Amino acid sequence: EGHQVTRATSGHEALRMFEDSPPDLAVIDIMMPDMDGLVVLDAIRRASAELPVILITGLVGDTLAKKVAHHKAVSFFEKGSGLDRFIELVNDTLGRKAEA
Repeated sequence: EGHQVTRATSGHEALRMFEDSPPDLAVIDIMMPDMDGLVVLDAIRRASAELPVILITGLVGDTLAKKVAHHKAVSFFEKGSGLDRFIELVNDTLGRKAEA
């Protein structure tokens, strides 16, 4: 799709990379080996309230939605929804940012 992607293998690495070079979009898995994705989201929000974020999860439920309701610009991608749906969400999210 023409996007430059930088991959982190842990939450700690992602936060270090974010500090060095903030991205246009953060895609965060809720389940990570070293840190909960919501902890990463909270840390990113302290630095940037407006950065678009896509949270990847196995199940989007009311509890998760309530936990992130106070954050702006958060979308969800449910695992297993397909690559086409993910690409559409990324493009839509970046398009909304460009329009803002």
